[in-house]
Amino acid sequence: MKRLIHLAAILLSLSGAALAQGVQTGAIRGTVTDQQDRPVPGATVTATSQTLQGSRTATSDLEGHYVLSALPPGEYRVVVELSGFASVTHATVVPLGLTAQQDVTLRAAGISEAVQVVAESPAPIGTPVVGMNFKQPEIERLATPRSIQGIAQLSPAVTENSPNTNQVVINGAFAFDSTFLVNGVDINDNLLAQPQSLFVEDAIEETQVLTSGVSAEYGRFSGGVINAITKSGGNQFSGSGRINFQNPSWTTETPFEASRPTPIVHADDLQESYEGTLGGPLVRDHLWFFTSGRYASLANPRTLSSGVQVVQDDTNKRGEIKLTGTVSPGHTIQGGYFDNPRTVTNSSGAFALVVDPNALNTISTPNRSYHGSYRGVLRSHMLVEGQLSGRYNELLGGGTGSNMTDSPFVGVCFCTIYNAPYFDGLDAEQRNNRQVTGSVTDFWNRGGSHETKAGFEWYRSQRTGGGSQSPTQYVFAANFLAGAGGSPVLDEAGRMIPVFTPGISRSTYFPAVTGAVLNNDTSSFYVTDHWTIGSRVSADLGARFEHVSAVSTGDIDSINSTRVVPRLALAYDASGDGDKTVHVTYGQYSGRYNDSQIGRNSPVGNSASVDAAYQGPAGQGIGFAPGLDPANYPITSGNASVVDPTQNVFNEAGMRSPLTHEFSVSYGENLLGGRGFAEVSYVARFTNGLIEDYVTLENGTTNVIVQGVSAGMFTNVVFRNTEEAHREYQGMVFQSRYRFSRDWNVAGHYTLQIKNHGNYEGEGTNQPGNKSLIGDYPEAFNAERNFPDGRLQDFQRHRLRIWSVYNYGMGAFGDVSVSGLWRVDSGRVYSLAARNQPITSTQAGLITAAGYPDLPSSNGNMVFFGERGSETFPGYGLFDMSLNYNIPVARTLRPWVKFDIYNLFDNQKLIAWNTTVTQDASSPKDGLGLATGYVPGGTFGTATGNTVTNLYTTTINAYPVAFNGAPAGGRTFRFAIGFRF
Repeated sequence: MKRLIHLAAILLSLSGAALAQGVQTGAIRGTVTDQQDRPVPGATVTATSQTLQGSRTATSDLEGHYVLSALPPGEYRVVVELSGFASVTHATVVPLGLTAQQDVTLRAAGISEAVQVVAESPAPIGTPVVGMNFKQPEIERLATPRSIQGIAQLSPAVTENSPNTNQVVINGAFAFDSTFLVNGVDINDNLLAQPQSLFVEDAIEETQVLTSGVSAEYGRFSGGVINAITKSGGNQFSGSGRINFQNPSWTTETPFEASRPTPIVHADDLQESYEGTLGGPLVRDHLWFFTSGRYASLANPRTLSSGVQVVQDDTNKRGEIKLTGTVSPGHTIQGGYFDNPRTVTNSSGAFALVVDPNALNTISTPNRSYHGSYRGVLRSHMLVEGQLSGRYNELLGGGTGSNMTDSPFVGVCFCTIYNAPYFDGLDAEQRNNRQVTGSVTDFWNRGGSHETKAGFEWYRSQRTGGGSQSPTQYVFAANFLAGAGGSPVLDEAGRMIPVFTPGISRSTYFPAVTGAVLNNDTSSFYVTDHWTIGSRVSADLGARFEHVSAVSTGDIDSINSTRVVPRLALAYDASGDGDKTVHVTYGQYSGRYNDSQIGRNSPVGNSASVDAAYQGPAGQGIGFAPGLDPANYPITSGNASVVDPTQNVFNEAGMRSPLTHEFSVSYGENLLGGRGFAEVSYVARFTNGLIEDYVTLENGTTNVIVQGVSAGMFTNVVFRNTEEAHREYQGMVFQSRYRFSRDWNVAGHYTLQIKNHGNYEGEGTNQPGNKSLIGDYPEAFNAERNFPDGRLQDFQRHRLRIWSVYNYGMGAFGDVSVSGLWRVDSGRVYSLAARNQPITSTQAGLITAAGYPDLPSSNGNMVFFGERGSETFPGYGLFDMSLNYNIPVARTLRPWVKFDIYNLFDNQKLIAWNTTVTQDASSPKDGLGLATGYVPGGTFGTATGNTVTNLYTTTINAYPVAFNGAPAGGRTFRFAIGFRF
């Protein structure tokens, strides 16, 4: 206990200079013994590598154990020496975030041991973590996306059945609740957990995907962790350059596109993006640099709903600089900066509704990150680490004019936008974060050997912007003057002409708290201990303490809570040599406090609104002054309706994020002397304490008043943790890698979801932390019809990924690699449910009789016909191929060409369709007055677009796509050329 207190004291003294979550190194651990299998203390173990500045040395302890920590991932040469014994040299690979086990047997002097020429990657069976590591050379040889999210798709226990693109779902968790890290920087979007583009694909060195058995070093997630690092340079100059080519016409049209009265044909438009990297020494063995860049400028033709064509110029620049320095042996400092400015012309946050080019503008999204870290070995057995990082992201777009004529107009149906850009360009939304982390690791012996790590993390998720919809604070609803065929009539200035009609036209005033800020702070302490109990048994014991405080402008508290979560693992070496290992783990994951979910009582993104009818004279045109005079939209109880989404919304004191309990057991085995491995894992997760809103009489009521007008009495909405909502997951993962020869490798995995059930989806398209009807007006809603149990939307019974890479060397003529990737996905599930249903007269009577002053909205009211996820779409399989050729030219310079084919056999099977159903008015009614039967919509069972909708998800692909996030279509070609040196 005194030792842990000592470690914590050291840590606290360093916390002011440390920052960021994420393990960016690996380790070598082992035992030195003699030929009689007795421990050998005092042996010197020295590791060298092209990825390490200088060398790293450790000494075996009384039990023969040694550890070399904080090693940059890569291939290492390990030399073990002791007087009276022959030195031993081995080669090993240190993976990102993992430990390579390198046991050594010393023999008497005069007997030498040969050096292993090929450094084998250690099998992951040596750790309790279930997941996968991917190095850049392997990704380059496959037809697969090279982005962080694209690489994560290759991992087991991961599915792309998410409500938004560029998300992943891990072990049945929320898609918004996984963490993406690059060089220790959290690059998650604050709301959706989509990884932001703060990387250059060619610069990624290695990516680690952690899906279960995750240590206490990581927090703020309930799904998993995707952890990547970029290259750091070296003692030799190296670099790369590449041009990526793509063309919409290289993707075959979907059956939906081909079946249109006027078939949709993909444009023949060759598009390029450029990438480059360069790294090398500034001072050999002491100071390295690495830089990377990416540039893409794409001209995309877009058609407004009015038929007007515009061209969107999408310019995306990325640049990175990174320095790594060793001030003395074992003491390394690293820092980096990444900038990603992006601009899109002729754009809008609501493009689908825009009918007028005047409502378009240029949207800019400045995006950048930084990190600085220190790693040092003290007294040969203590490691100190600290990192500072941050990310800044801003959305600049919308209108900026201050005159009322610069206000956006919408049709009275709110199905069109014209005259000026929607949203307030002067109330920019920011989604930022900052992190500070420090840790101390000590190695000691008592009842076995211990590697104890204590750490601290401070993390701030920050969101700004009051949700203002217009720079004038006004949005006018008036239909535009239409000519023959419904096309808009333009005035002399080329602007559409609004028609102001008394009692029909309206204005909406948004008194937003512009510039409002929500700071969501998490302070964490953690302790982990890898305890080698004996020659066959080891344990990983850990716990994490978290305190979360979320405060908004106006001193509005959203969260103030604490929690301690354990992370425990036990390993048994069944064979005694590490070739057969059993792991059992138990852990708790405290999910992230999503800014959207916990901030519903915050002014950030939650503007009040005043909607009033026009009472002035009839007229038309932007120059018609009465139509733009707020005085002609009187805010009175008889003429205006007001809404404030925060006045009657509260978070219960002590509310915490959902808690996931995870249990796993795995068995792994090395194959044929380390040429491969196979592992099978069982994972069970139970999530409770889900956050849900409760609308009940016990909450009381509030008279909502906006701009002096009463909206009436409303039942208070209280968000709290509940056990009525639940989610449960059980799955099995089978994974293997095998090296048939130096040139031929095979890898793959299969994930079987045994159970992924619950009564709470908790998210939808652009709706992270989405609430349900659980706890709302319990007198009028019930589980059977409104929130039944069943298979959740991300359920996927089977998921298979198998890939193989074969490299054929041709000497001076270079080498050719051919790869194949087979992807098999069982079908998604869907529910038979009528969406956004008005309440029945029976339900209204029950609510009124109970004493509620208000009635619920139809928005989000789902009426189910059967259990959740009762139906299944078809499954499908795709085969992708890649051909790579490179040839040596001079010294290390190697030009190359890469040709990828996704969906080689052009599988365009219908894998999802329209699921619209309505209540059958002629069927019997239940006790709530809801119809017990349903009527399929006229297009039920057909593709009504390239994507379809079910429940809260609107982005379900109707046909297979080349990869998650790719444009709709079948067989897809990609082509790239470049060089490396």
